[in-house]
Amino acid sequence: MVCPKCGSENVTVTSEQVSSKSKSKGRSMGCLWKIGRWMLIICTCGLWLLIGRRKETHKTKTTVQNQTVAICQNCGHKWTV
Repeated sequence: MVCPKCGSENVTVTSEQVSSKSKSKGRSMGCLWKIGRWMLIICTCGLWLLIGRRKETHKTKTTVQNQTVAICQNCGHKWTV
């Protein structure tokens, strides 16, 4: 393989991560739920503190894309293969 910029044959081919996307699914504890819970705690003189909080569930899915690139060791030029 030859560098298109300087014509050198001292080229390294590697695979690099181009981008990654993550998507989150799930329900988080809403503001209305928090306000309502605190109102019940105040009205019942703290008895609602005995009841545990709602657990938050999240599922995260990550998508990774890889790309093969060549890097000239003499001039540092980088291009996709």
